[in-house]
Amino acid sequence: MARKNITVARAVAESVTEAVTTTIDALAHPATTMAQARDAILRATRKAATSATRQATTAKRKVAAKKRVVKRAAKKARRKVAAKKGAAKPAIKKAAKKVRRR
Repeated sequence: MARKNITVARAVAESVTEAVTTTIDALAHPATTMAQARDAILRATRKAATSATRQATTAKRKVAAKKRVVKRAAKKARRKVAAKKGAAKPAIKKAAKKVRRR
């Protein structure tokens, strides 16, 4: 395909023509123009709301993940203490038996 050579004057003329056409169309059909404007506003609002919701959800997930990490560490620490306590009980009983024998 051959490229069309467009002069600056032609580009400006097309741009002005497009602007004038759009303006005339908007004046001729105000209801349609209002509907399009309303739709554009609704789209922008919905997009902003979706973005905000996504950010909030991400933040909630990060906080929840940190809480889980803390809970897991606490659980592990409790298990360690319980294991040490569990290991100490038989050792104490054994020592008590030895004392009783003597």
